[in-house]
Amino acid sequence: MLKIIKPVLFALSVSLVVAACSDNKAYETSYCTMVDISGTYSSQKKSVVNIVKAGILPQMIPGDSLFFVKIDSNSYAEENLVTKLTLDYRPTQANSQKLTLSKTLDKFGSGKARSRLTDISGAMMLCSDYLKKTQSGTQIMFIFSDMKEELPNGVKRNFADDEFEGMHIAAMNVIKLKKDSNDPEVYRKRLRKWEKRITDAGADNWSTLLDATKIQEFIDQAK
Repeated sequence: MLKIIKPVLFALSVSLVVAACSDNKAYETSYCTMVDISGTYSSQKKSVVNIVKAGILPQMIPGDSLFFVKIDSNSYAEENLVTKLTLDYRPTQANSQKLTLSKTLDKFGSGKARSRLTDISGAMMLCSDYLKKTQSGTQIMFIFSDMKEELPNGVKRNFADDEFEGMHIAAMNVIKLKKDSNDPEVYRKRLRKWEKRITDAGADNWSTLLDATKIQEFIDQAK
């Protein structure tokens, strides 16, 4: 009889653990932050790092994940992932993780990395892959870029219909280019095109946040 009961008890305990993990996932939030390192936007790296440290890291609780991706000429590549973390449920360990990540981000922010072209779509597709794997209940993308995409010859980027299903996406600190200032409709049209592409690919919502202080509000609404 014991030989029968033990496997049953083991199977039951495993089921309970799996169920608990699934319940936790529903309350966890995963973030993917992208920073453009092409053209004039490359000078914004340090500013973006400061925004992430002040606006996103403090919002993260144990179980939450963060992926930090650079946007360059060909962004759909594992080496474009600058750093990542999933916060431990032990507070002291989580604080240590945040400190380590902050140092990594500071190093990136003070670096001289710069790209000639801009593959925003590839970075978003990479982020989508990472976010989906977390299975978190809330999935958020922040894009720091002028949203002017310039792909290398031969590079194609087509979003799947469910590429961003259930995700909340915001373009942050969208710097206006000289042509945008000369004709505001150029800027507005560019953002409308992105909104259509992203919402057609299943995103829950798309926002353009010019004010970094609005990050917390955006995160609260996503949750």
